[in-house]
Amino acid sequence: MKNKSILSAGLILIAGLGLAFADTAEKTVLIQTPSVKQQDGKIKEFKDILFKLVRQDEYLDEALETLDSSSGPAGAEDLAALGVSLKTIAGNLKHISSLNKTEFSSIQPGSALSNYTNTILSYSRKVNRKVGKVNVLVAQLAAKNKKASMRDAVSSKGGKKVRGKKLTQILDEKAAVEKLSADVRNLRAASRDLAATSKWLYIASQ
Repeated sequence: MKNKSILSAGLILIAGLGLAFADTAEKTVLIQTPSVKQQDGKIKEFKDILFKLVRQDEYLDEALETLDSSSGPAGAEDLAALGVSLKTIAGNLKHISSLNKTEFSSIQPGSALSNYTNTILSYSRKVNRKVGKVNVLVAQLAAKNKKASMRDAVSSKGGKKVRGKKLTQILDEKAAVEKLSADVRNLRAASRDLAATSKWLYIASQ
């Protein structure tokens, strides 16, 4: 009888321990699951940043192709269209910088996301170099336009056309080039800010 009591007590103890371990394992799963989901969410956010960066890189290629072509932007309308494109890219770069700042406040040192931050930094530098090329080409265009407009303005006095252009057309192109130069300055500022935020995000993840 005594042995039966001991055996019963032992079974109860084992059953109790089994329930305790099961409860602990369940809690461990519950604790770990949100962490995994959070990591997956972060990866998605970083992939989104990279996707946006790649798109801006492609848009800059298009702008460079327009500026570097033999004919270049022809007339005030083409210059204005190019200005709108550069302004859009600048706005997108500012938005990406804002995303970088948001991630910077939450990323942990030694993070597994460092591969993503390294790629973001690499693309940001690539974008910055292309913006520099855009700046050089627009500066050359502005200098060329200034020289031509001064010459043509003198020749077109009295309403005469110069190479098929009236004075109003010449002035419109001059204004468009000046506006384009301002758009490029805004783009350069956005690009520098992007490069800086990408660098600090990468450093914070190391």
